[in-house]
Amino acid sequence: MLYLCLLISITSSSSISPLLEKMRNTVFMTGSFIQTDSWALTLEEETSSGTMYLAHPDLFLLSYSEPDGSAIGYDGSVLYTIEADMQQVLLYPSREPGSFLHLLERCADSTDAEILQFNGDSLTVLLEGDFGDGINRMKVGFTLSDSLPFLFSTIDYNGNRTEYAIRNLTVDDICPESTFQLVIPDGYTVMNPEEL
Repeated sequence: MLYLCLLISITSSSSISPLLEKMRNTVFMTGSFIQTDSWALTLEEETSSGTMYLAHPDLFLLSYSEPDGSAIGYDGSVLYTIEADMQQVLLYPSREPGSFLHLLERCADSTDAEILQFNGDSLTVLLEGDFGDGINRMKVGFTLSDSLPFLFSTIDYNGNRTEYAIRNLTVDDICPESTFQLVIPDGYTVMNPEEL
């Protein structure tokens, strides 16, 4: 199996352009994910999993399997978090969506150092730069045959990392908009941390 690593400095959109094009032209996408959060200071690591839903241009929902009912999403107007264990819904009306495609678009027109890893049908790209929200590195993996993502990772200036291993992706030309609609469960407290 051919394995090639190249360190180059080019326009970042050139290496991820097949993925960007696929994401821009896909109406609706869903699949499973495993999320790994790592904290540099404490060396702690936490893993969670669930189902992800993405729709162009920036709708997204991460529905977690543990605890059941927990979610993070953007419904087109507000970024929200549902914390089932605390029975709270947190609203972030002034924050940007922060979706997979939204973050990829930030590096589409920038020039950054990249590491390209080719491994069979897969391509993994490490992008470096200032992507906002304290993020200075993003690692993106996608298959060359269909341009679907299988890996997405962000690393901030402190070395903290959030990584999503994405599996079983399917695409559709119809977007069930109700998927992204924020429904506040009965008995949950609604809070806006930005006002505290």
